[in-house]
Amino acid sequence: MQASLCLLLLWHRSYRQFPVFFAATGFFVVAALIQLGVSSHATLYYYVYWSSDAIGVCLVFFALQEAIRYTFRNFLSLRWFRWLFPGIGLLMVTVAVLRPMLLPSPAGGLLTTTIINLEIGVGFLQFGIFSLFILLIKVFHLRWRQHAVGIVLGFGISAAGSLVVFILRSEFGTKFNPVLRITPPIAYIIAVAVWVVTFIRKEPSQPAQSWDAELTPEQMITELKRHTKAVKGILGK
Repeated sequence: MQASLCLLLLWHRSYRQFPVFFAATGFFVVAALIQLGVSSHATLYYYVYWSSDAIGVCLVFFALQEAIRYTFRNFLSLRWFRWLFPGIGLLMVTVAVLRPMLLPSPAGGLLTTTIINLEIGVGFLQFGIFSLFILLIKVFHLRWRQHAVGIVLGFGISAAGSLVVFILRSEFGTKFNPVLRITPPIAYIIAVAVWVVTFIRKEPSQPAQSWDAELTPEQMITELKRHTKAVKGILGK
């Protein structure tokens, strides 16, 4: 499925629009083949797996940023908007760092505990960006069939599956292993399926006219002020 996605990106020349996402997709295919090739060597597989995982995390982050900038490019002139996604990312990482301090995890090796906490932090980051992305799409009245939306939706599904695993494992150890072993693969298969369906159809040649927000930045500010005023009225402030 991942290889088919690469072919779709090449066929529709979507790699020009989303070069980082295309690079990430190709990397995941190559990394999977390399991991399969060294799977019989435990030590080598360990280093290959975690090295490719670290590179993959970076590619995912930049692919999300790429999709965000493409979808909300009309709002990048607003200073507060440029800091919105870095802010939610910082918040999610802070939650992940404070979590092991406030909620001690079961005893385990230092390396294992560190890896689990880092994965939880990355999962929180991806899922936080995904949640804010979907919220802003609803507020900005954007169309749902945009390729960038499909990219972020797929990453959000994949991150949700990983978060379930790492949080449950850090809290309960191997108690739920039978379920946890199949959760990330299933979530990732669903994510790739979302990407394949997203890129089966070529995006309009003039997306700026077909896919942009129905509200201008100025109208958006007015809309936000109106909603804020309404909320304050409900709360009696």
